[in-house]
Amino acid sequence: MKNMHVIFGMLVVLIVLCSTVATVSAYSLLFFNPSVVESNPGEQPEIELVMEGCNSGISGFTLYLTMDNPMVASFGTITFPGWVSLNKVTPINSTTVMIQGADPSGRTEPGISVETIARISLRALNAGYATMSVEPVIIDDDKQGRYDPVSKTASIVISGAGPNPMIPASK
Repeated sequence: MKNMHVIFGMLVVLIVLCSTVATVSAYSLLFFNPSVVESNPGEQPEIELVMEGCNSGISGFTLYLTMDNPMVASFGTITFPGWVSLNKVTPINSTTVMIQGADPSGRTEPGISVETIARISLRALNAGYATMSVEPVIIDDDKQGRYDPVSKTASIVISGAGPNPMIPASK
């Protein structure tokens, strides 16, 4: 009888370990598309913030977006896709904004693994390089769980040359 308890205990531990490994191996990723933005001073290129691996839907999120070199580029207008019916953009300082969104009507469907979170318009200010990053605070799924995604950065390259002027042909 004692051996049965030991075997049962080992079986429970094995089940817990297997379920933990399955949970840990679930992979979510926040990334920018495109990952490299090339522009000229005065232009306003757009970039998308995308989440991959959100198979349980997204019910709400709070994220920080940061631009490491505000002399080169800054945040312009931030818009959200239709499924984000409640949203808010809060400037924190000259380099960081907080974006929040929610899907109270359940428009995102579990099973879809890639969702656009926001579209970000950038202001190309001066020639140089900047890096934009995203830091997730909370991303909740539709099943009362929470994602813990890996985050990627985007490179912003602002050229100093600008567009080529048209030179009239000599006569």
